[in-house]
Amino acid sequence: MAAKIPGQKVHLLGPLGNGFPPLATGREIIMAAGGVGLPPLYFLVKKSIEAGFPAQKITFISGAKTRSELLDERGLFDLGIKPIICTDDGSDGFKGTVVDFLKNNLSNYTKPSFYACGPSAMLEAADKLLLERNLSGYLSLEALMPCGYGVCSGCAVRVHPPIDRGPTDDKRDYHLKRVCIDGPVFGVGEVIW
Repeated sequence: MAAKIPGQKVHLLGPLGNGFPPLATGREIIMAAGGVGLPPLYFLVKKSIEAGFPAQKITFISGAKTRSELLDERGLFDLGIKPIICTDDGSDGFKGTVVDFLKNNLSNYTKPSFYACGPSAMLEAADKLLLERNLSGYLSLEALMPCGYGVCSGCAVRVHPPIDRGPTDDKRDYHLKRVCIDGPVFGVGEVIW
């Protein structure tokens, strides 16, 4: 794109997939970002605050393996929220993962709504924890998307079948959804890890 001349035509396909739904009004919000999961959640928070969502109702937890792998969390302070930093090795903030922090602190919240983006291992652990605690939320999956628009199914993930699918002879207890066009955002408890 940098090599394009202003006014030059480009062909685009999109938007594809889905995004996070608007933040649930009247509820406490927990954002959980692992590594490169920070930017999508940052923009969701920024847009929500600009639309009038109260910044004080948002907890933003950002984690990485070590301090040197953290992204620029300073922008979160500019939004009026105070981020909680987690590093696996304890080189900055809470010593442990984002999920470790959640295990120790979820009881401080009353039925929060949860939004997460990060590596699969983090999302899987968060999903299981939230199901255990009967909490709702959304997970944005990271996946290799060979074609990016749903043709190859290279990014397919197993999900639970719809509850209302009725009687079937199909022996499978799951069906597939493509992260590129059916996701990347899935509800808590939807993905079969």
